[in-house]
Amino acid sequence: MCMVIFAPHNEEHNSYFHLLFAIFAFATCGGYSGGLRLSVDCVNKTESNLSIDIAFAYPFRLHQVTFEVPTCEGKERQKLALIGDSSSSAEFFVTVAVFAFLYSLAATVVYIFFQNKYRENNRGPLI
Repeated sequence: MCMVIFAPHNEEHNSYFHLLFAIFAFATCGGYSGGLRLSVDCVNKTESNLSIDIAFAYPFRLHQVTFEVPTCEGKERQKLALIGDSSSSAEFFVTVAVFAFLYSLAATVVYIFFQNKYRENNRGPLI
């Protein structure tokens, strides 16, 4: 994604695509949520739970997601948690997406409002 966003501009190519790609990159990582379905099958079928739904979402701190499962020893239930913490990778990706969005927004504003400076000097606008 960053190679597309940091590509050089010229008058033939429209820089709106850079802004559009940055918006899509940001939108795909910020609101993700997922789920997992487990089943516990006990010898005594009345104690089994064949549908345990577990929901998780961004920023993927899975060790904080808890759920209850039957212990197959009476009516007791045990509280468990998922394993893992992928929050640093997810937050890094969101940070890169936000910076890419801000860069493409600034590049679009400079390109639109200083287009006459581009035509005077092909090295870039001198603001």
